[in-house]
Amino acid sequence: MAHWAVEIPTRTPGEQPRTGVQWFTYPASRFPGRSDVVERAREDVDTADAVRHRSGAVADVNAIRVIWHDDLM
Repeated sequence: MAHWAVEIPTRTPGEQPRTGVQWFTYPASRFPGRSDVVERAREDVDTADAVRHRSGAVADVNAIRVIWHDDLM
């Protein structure tokens, strides 16, 4: 199934910028356009589960990278 992978750089307070990344994936069937994916990722990155998953590191939503995966073989 085709999907979008979204990479959001993170940094731990007090450390150098971009010390990690957090990934989100979205099915292309629900999110047909790149802008839809970016909007959703900006919402999802602030959820309690996302913050807990990255152990409180700060997400840099201005550096979002979106990658298209077409899983056809």
